[in-house]
Amino acid sequence: MAEKRGNLEKLTYDFDTAKCVQGQYKDDGPWYQLTQREFRSFHGKRRIVTWNKGTPIYADYDGPIYYFGTNIKAKEMYGVGVQYIHNEKPNSRCVCRYRCFK
Repeated sequence: MAEKRGNLEKLTYDFDTAKCVQGQYKDDGPWYQLTQREFRSFHGKRRIVTWNKGTPIYADYDGPIYYFGTNIKAKEMYGVGVQYIHNEKPNSRCVCRYRCFK
């Protein structure tokens, strides 16, 4: 089914995908749990959380940032958050039954 949506290649993960991953949108703001797919495309502070006998151990992550859903490394960053190729979320059109005004 994934090939029908254009997802033909396997995504590369440069970190342990079995661990908890978090991202921070604002400095001194709260940390949000991300999926591994979002984490590899997140531009902002990132960290990996490891648990040792009930105690969290935080390790900052400074690896490559990929465009969401691809293995292409991001060259231009469009603000803090998940980076999309062409700065456009997939299926970002209005799907409501009422007319949307921008």
